[in-house]
Amino acid sequence: MRKDRFNRVNFKAGRMFNGSPIYPGRSLEPKREMKREKAVIYVTVTDGAMGTWDPELKPEDLIRIRRREAEEAASVLGVSRLIFLGYPDADSLSHKELRKVFIRLIREERPDGLLLPDPWLPYEAHSGHVVVGLAGAEAVLFSPLPHFEPKGATHQLSFVAFYATHRPNTFVDVTSLWEKKLEAIKKHESQFSPQLFQKLSLYLGLRSKEWGEGKGMEKAEAFNVLTPSHLHANVDTLEC
Repeated sequence: MRKDRFNRVNFKAGRMFNGSPIYPGRSLEPKREMKREKAVIYVTVTDGAMGTWDPELKPEDLIRIRRREAEEAASVLGVSRLIFLGYPDADSLSHKELRKVFIRLIREERPDGLLLPDPWLPYEAHSGHVVVGLAGAEAVLFSPLPHFEPKGATHQLSFVAFYATHRPNTFVDVTSLWEKKLEAIKKHESQFSPQLFQKLSLYLGLRSKEWGEGKGMEKAEAFNVLTPSHLHANVDTLEC
């Protein structure tokens, strides 16, 4: 896949667990490609109130901490804008409601593509990750159709890119930007203790080398990139 496909306004949608810098962090960095400016918008679905091992840390305090950390990490990566939807963490997300929110955002922001957690990742036990991925994928399909709520000017996306995927088909060279990726992850101090960060950075480094092997890349990030036509009744999608 040519990197110039990531070129206008791209969404990265996810839960408050910050897959943002962990998985597609450096691939989302705004840069000039093909003489066009690439803008990136982060959409954070939940408030992150439940994600702590510290019984003394109150959920309302954690919400503020997580938001600040997300803003600091986004600043490191040069993200254009952040949107916080504020759904309660660990509650059951409404697939239909979230799909409507994504359709509205797609029609308002008119991005080239949407980046989502892969909802078909085997053994993914967190329903929030699955719902966000599925609702986002449906929004990609339905945002061009005028009768889907909420009403508004329709918009056709060019691609959807699934991160945290077991079936990558696209690899982006992030060798020269690797340290900045780790710097962004490190901003999420409430999620990653120094010991956990050390283990995570080691794992990510080894994984990125594996993804780049044989492709002329020292370090790479991996995605499953599909067009909207691959997302419905297409028996060839698995071969992409």
